[in-house]
Amino acid sequence: MLSAQRLSIVAALVAIFASFSPVDHVYAEETSPSPSSDASVATSPVAPTYRVFATRQGRVGRRTANGHIIRPRDRFVALPSWGVLSSRGGAEYQVRVTYRNRSVVLPVWDVGPWNTRDDYWSPNRRYSDLPVGLPMAQAARQLGYNNGRDEFGRRIRQPNGIDIADGAFWDDLGMTDNDWVEVTFLWLGADPFVAAGDDAASTTDRAVVEPEAIVVDDGAPGYAATDGRNWQRADCGFGDGHAWIADTPHAMGRSLHRAGWSPDLPGEGFYEVMAFIPTCGPTPTNQARYSVVHSGAVSDVIVDQAAASGGWVSLGVFHMGPGSSVTLTNQTGADGRVVRFDALKWVPRSDHMPPDAAVTEAAPLPEGAILVRWDGQDDVSGIASFDVQVRRLPDGEWIDWRTQATEREAIFVPSEPGTYAFRARARDWTGKEQSWSDLDDVQIVVP
Repeated sequence: MLSAQRLSIVAALVAIFASFSPVDHVYAEETSPSPSSDASVATSPVAPTYRVFATRQGRVGRRTANGHIIRPRDRFVALPSWGVLSSRGGAEYQVRVTYRNRSVVLPVWDVGPWNTRDDYWSPNRRYSDLPVGLPMAQAARQLGYNNGRDEFGRRIRQPNGIDIADGAFWDDLGMTDNDWVEVTFLWLGADPFVAAGDDAASTTDRAVVEPEAIVVDDGAPGYAATDGRNWQRADCGFGDGHAWIADTPHAMGRSLHRAGWSPDLPGEGFYEVMAFIPTCGPTPTNQARYSVVHSGAVSDVIVDQAAASGGWVSLGVFHMGPGSSVTLTNQTGADGRVVRFDALKWVPRSDHMPPDAAVTEAAPLPEGAILVRWDGQDDVSGIASFDVQVRRLPDGEWIDWRTQATEREAIFVPSEPGTYAFRARARDWTGKEQSWSDLDDVQIVVP
């Protein structure tokens, strides 16, 4: 039988849902999403769409659930179910995410947020006492479902039902903060945008140039290339409509083709460097090596040009000024593919937001010790350090455990048995500091 708590939640949801008429493609308010198609979505000719809360997923350099290494300005989503995870680099499961007047199709490459078994888009979902289309995290956060905690016992801080990688979040959708979006689950039926012949069926124009961006196209001032043999002209590309292609040599150091881009930057600051990858020509390499010179340092960035074809791909955000440049060669170590050379742009980035960090895990170790892990993300300058606090429940005060830590895990040895709670915050390289959360991030019982 359902608990009294769950019965009261279901009754509240029924009352909310009753206020919305069953019209296709009508979205409910934030506390109760409503499907845009019939309940039997598995056989529906049109994929269902639900309104859910979306958060940005950064964590560049970390590995997703399908093994993908997260790149700057990446494009994928995370959904809270292992059952819809695409293969590494694959697109077996995709969603269309729509925000205001922008829309983009993205693969599911990670599992989360919060839960890992919440298939809230399925009529046969695990949490059968919740309506289809309502993420368990949203019900927990807004309605107290499961005492406000996820399947692992963590207190839910946001009602999110999807995470969106940086490139899609910022560039494709134009989002500046976490917000409500419409998500269409494309493996359950036809894309309603395509079926309706809507112009929104295409993704956002990723060739757009921001007004403040500094662009160096191939052949323009600031661009220089070697006189290597067998440069191939491609009749597509950014700006002037053409680009250049070079074969990758069979042995490193032979048949060198090199190009460099040097921007006329207005001054020192944070800039995001982005390369445009044209669409035409032989299959491009997945090992293009861009060398970024910035503030006296050099960073090598590997780009999968095949995956990024047809748009801008981010090389990262760097502090740079006069003398900055980017170099690309055909030295990849991969045979049979080509390297594509086209425009680069430098987009000024202002670090207005503090980072977002949290304790992600507290795992028991032998003899009563606890392995605590924390992590976070920052939009521009990056995380400089973390602070971690601990308290003994139910009424212990928060105590500083790690301050200005650069590591992301440590072993905590409790002084006595009991339930312990942890929380974390971070500061970025510009000095912006995250506020402490009123709630703990994780709890663990020490016997």
